[in-house]
Formats: sequence, C-alpha cells, structure tokens
Amino acid sequence: MIELKTKEDIDKLRTANKIVAEILHYLKEITKPGITGVDIDKIAREETKKRGVKPAFLGLYGFPASICVSINEEIIHGIPKNKPIKEGDIVSLDFGVVYEGWYGDAAISFVVGDKISDRKRRLLEGVETALMEGIKACQIGNSLRDVARAIEQTLKKYRLAPICDYGGHGIGRKPHEDPHVSNCVINAENIKIKAGMVLAIEPMATLGKRTNYYRKLKDGWTVVSKDKSLAAHFEHSIAITENGVEILSKLD
Repeated sequence: MIELKTKEDIDKLRTANKIVAEILHYLKEITKPGITGVDIDKIAREETKKRGVKPAFLGLYGFPASICVSINEEIIHGIPKNKPIKEGDIVSLDFGVVYEGWYGDAAISFVVGDKISDRKRRLLEGVETALMEGIKACQIGNSLRDVARAIEQTLKKYRLAPICDYGGHGIGRKPHEDPHVSNCVINAENIKIKAGMVLAIEPMATLGKRTNYYRKLKDGWTVVSKDKSLAAHFEHSIAITENGVEILSKLD
C-alpha cells in the first residue's frame, strides 16, 4: 500500500534528507587515499550524533554498519572494510538517517583523487544523468514505467549496463515502503504517480556489457559485478507535489 504524505510529513522528510545530503557531502570531501571504509563509517556515526539523529542503516535487516561503502566493482550494499582506499578508486556511499521517526536516504559515487579516466567519467556522468532523467519523469500522471524507461534509456545511451533487480522505493516512516521503483522497463510497475508520493530514485549500472550481471558475496550483503566491471550508484529522495517534483536530498 502506497502512503501519500501530507505537507507536514514532507517537511519532516525534507529535514531528514537535508541532513543526509550534508553528511554525504562532508564524507566525500574527507575521502582521500589511505582512508578506510571503517573510518568512513565511524565518521558517519559521529556526524549523525552531532546532529541529534540516528543512522538509518545500522542494524537494518541485520546490516552491520551505518553506511554502505562500495568500491570499484562493488555495486551496492558494500560493508565498510578496514582496507585503505586508493587513488583512482570509485567509491559509492549510500547513507540514511532517522529524524523524529522519518527516514532520509541518498547515495553518491565519485573517484578518489584528481585523476579520472574517460571510462570512469562516462560511468559516473551516465548514472548521475540517469538519476536526474528519472526524477524529471516523476510527473503527476506519468507511471513508474515512464521513470524506468527514462533511467534505462539514459544508461544505455552512455553504453552502461543497468542493474534491474535492485532499484528505488517509497520512503517515509519506514526506510523502504511501497512502491518499488525499477531502473528497467521489463520489471517496472504500471503505477501512476500522484501528489504526496515520496520516492527514493536510485539507478545503478556497470561498465560491463551485460545487463543485470551481478552476484552477492558470501558476506550476504555486498553486490558485485560478475565480470568485475566498475560500478556506480546515485540516489535522491524526492517528493511529488502539486507544484512539481522536489529533490529532498539536495544541498541548497
């Protein structure tokens, strides 16, 4: 069942997501060669404590950390490791908080250091552009298939391989609510978009040639590309209002 949010609900969700955006921005700034995923997780917990909120992922479904830190071929749900991050690594950070019972959720991907190859730039630009095109498609009267189509077509335009089995979701008093928001038309729901929906849109893709080509590691969480091709993941939480789409997890 899809819960439509009131203006007051969206105000709370806006605050939660602004906090997520601030912390992710800070974590990106301090992610330099030599830092570890464990360091990032520790800093993320400290930042939530400073702001009087709770990390949303810690213990969620048994996840052992406050943030997902996925490196290179790790697509999503990477458990932070005590291993130094290197110059040129692609780092994807997926993070959420709980503010007065309401959830915020967003993700970013970036290359560590100043040097970035054309292939890595294409990957990051393509997935982030797919995110923004998916958000543009979240217009009242459109369907979630329209959103999936916008995301998938953009990823393929950038010669990227979409991950179809994972995707976005509703968000509110729970971190994952109905509906599922697919990144591929083949498994997208034909649900009409209405005012009051709050959705997390999150495309993910690899530089590989095969769509949906992934596996889960023995840790039960980390999803990696089967061919070890590099991956990226971007996410925003958005509110559908009568006045249009508002990106809640965007810095001012």
